[in-house]
Amino acid sequence: MAKSTGITMMLLITALASTAWGQQLMPKSEITAGYTYGSLDQNVGFGSAGRLNANGWNTGATTYINRWLGIEGNIAGLTHSESALVSDGVNTVSGSASEKHYTFVFGPRIALDRGRISPFVHGLFGFDRETLSASGSFAGVTASSSSSDTAFAWALGGGLQYAASKHFALVGGADYLMTRHGLPSDLAALLGTSGSASQNNFRLNAGVVFRFGYGSGRGPKR
Repeated sequence: MAKSTGITMMLLITALASTAWGQQLMPKSEITAGYTYGSLDQNVGFGSAGRLNANGWNTGATTYINRWLGIEGNIAGLTHSESALVSDGVNTVSGSASEKHYTFVFGPRIALDRGRISPFVHGLFGFDRETLSASGSFAGVTASSSSSDTAFAWALGGGLQYAASKHFALVGGADYLMTRHGLPSDLAALLGTSGSASQNNFRLNAGVVFRFGYGSGRGPKR
């Protein structure tokens, strides 16, 4: 009887400790920073199905209105670059090109507190700044060109946070990122194609989270 009572007490204490831990890990706000991998759709008015691999960074912040709903802002940068060097033994031609994206989006986040592990989903809206650059060198002459375009963008996705402590967590997630970069109207008319286009991009994120404030912003579960 005493052994059974002792086991019951241990289970009760464990449950209470787990509940308290879960309640302590509900921040009022948080800041995220980390790495981003992107698969960039190259459909820019030509109907191309090509994709580019890109690497970069992301950072963001979330403020929670209550224990499950927050307002999130996110900034991410992705870059793909290539270079080539060709020589015939006498002359050498070198060239490089890059595609850069800076994405600024914000919107609602829904988070489910499960103690150390917290899954979340979000829908973020804003714009994407794309810059295409190219340069080449031949016979001592160097030429370069660059163009930029800003277009509507939205991201739909989510992820998981693992809380290592009250103020520090690890996070991983994935997003479908849609952008609306097209061709300039005069160039589209010259090529006989549409200047509007949609790019179906995908990105994976991993990073760290710094968490602040507990209590009234996100009260304990009932």
